[in-house]
Amino acid sequence: MFRRLRFRITLLSVILLIVLYSITSFAVFAIIRGTAMQSIDGQLNRAAREILTPGFVTPQEIPGVYIIEAYGAGQPLYASPELAEFGENLATQINNRISTLTTKTYLNYTSSNGHFRILFIPWQSTSGGQRIYLATLTEDSGSLRLLAYLQHIILIVGAFGLVGATLVGFILADRMLRPIRSAWQRQLEFVADASHELRTPLAVIQSNLGIVMEHTDETVLENLEWLNNAHSESRRLSKLVQDLLTLARSDSDQVHIEHGAVDLRDLILHIHELYETLAEMKGIQLKADAPVPITISGDRDRLHQLLVILLDNALKFTQEGGSVHITLTQQRNFAVISVQDTGLGIAKEDLKRVFDRFYTVDPARSREQSAKGTGLGLSIASWVVAAHGGKIGIDSEGLGKGTTVHVELPIPTKFPRVGNGSTT
Repeated sequence: MFRRLRFRITLLSVILLIVLYSITSFAVFAIIRGTAMQSIDGQLNRAAREILTPGFVTPQEIPGVYIIEAYGAGQPLYASPELAEFGENLATQINNRISTLTTKTYLNYTSSNGHFRILFIPWQSTSGGQRIYLATLTEDSGSLRLLAYLQHIILIVGAFGLVGATLVGFILADRMLRPIRSAWQRQLEFVADASHELRTPLAVIQSNLGIVMEHTDETVLENLEWLNNAHSESRRLSKLVQDLLTLARSDSDQVHIEHGAVDLRDLILHIHELYETLAEMKGIQLKADAPVPITISGDRDRLHQLLVILLDNALKFTQEGGSVHITLTQQRNFAVISVQDTGLGIAKEDLKRVFDRFYTVDPARSREQSAKGTGLGLSIASWVVAAHGGKIGIDSEGLGKGTTVHVELPIPTKFPRVGNGSTT
């Protein structure tokens, strides 16, 4: 698919270049040719005026211009002697060619000895009824050769340009398609991973409900274990679908972000209160350090979701006896939230991919936990931070050395009025 698209983009760019080059070349050539012919015609016209102004007096010499005066066809009344250099009968031949004209005319004449530009001017009739006319002419073969040479150069440059444009077009098309190819590959991986993640809980639900169906003679209490398993997996499936829907909507810019004043200290203390009991049950020390209130412009529900994801991950991968510390500070115009744990840590080679969708750093790391993650939490956290114009990063000294997540959110100088929401 991408190979065909690359070929089409290259072909389109080459066609576009050919059209532009043709139009430009034609315009340049037409301007140069018009200027050259205008100069020649002006020279012929000036020579004619020099003759006609004093009353049809033949000048002694006009450089580069030959003169023919005649009554009609045949041997002219007067012809510049220099014309004999192009052939003894050339003056007669030209005279026969122009003797039938009746109005002032510019015309071209080609002989075996050269190409001539001619200005024909009828002058007056004699008492015998014969018309007297004047023709000024010049040999313009040199100018025509230069124009033909220019035309040849334009064609050669165009041919080389066509080859170069094809090569450059191929290279540029490949570079243009690179991010699209990467996004397409990620989309395929996302669909494959999503299908895999959806299939697992569905299989667990089906197998447990199958067991229940095989024991229809037993009570609900006797099948409670299988029903609990199915219920647990259905909840996990529901959360997974919700996460996928959130990411899909964020990709298509369909998620609405309500911007309002949010006190981060109040929000952090509220989250700390919610998770304090859970941390105690796991034997983990949970601390919150938010000494001063810091207010930002944001969506409280999405920021709540962000903190829940970070705190849930920290508690999930911290062993009994460890600690999780969440802090809030201000650095210049940014509110900085740090969630630091003393848990299992992350290998340095995995740090750059932890925000990728469905990426789990270590299967063994997940197996040690009772609640296995879907690999979407940090992707959603990254999107929430980006939607608020902030940055998120993660640090770890390695496996077994804990993890710290840093979130920077901008502090606005002015807050939007209540009800003025915006979308991202």
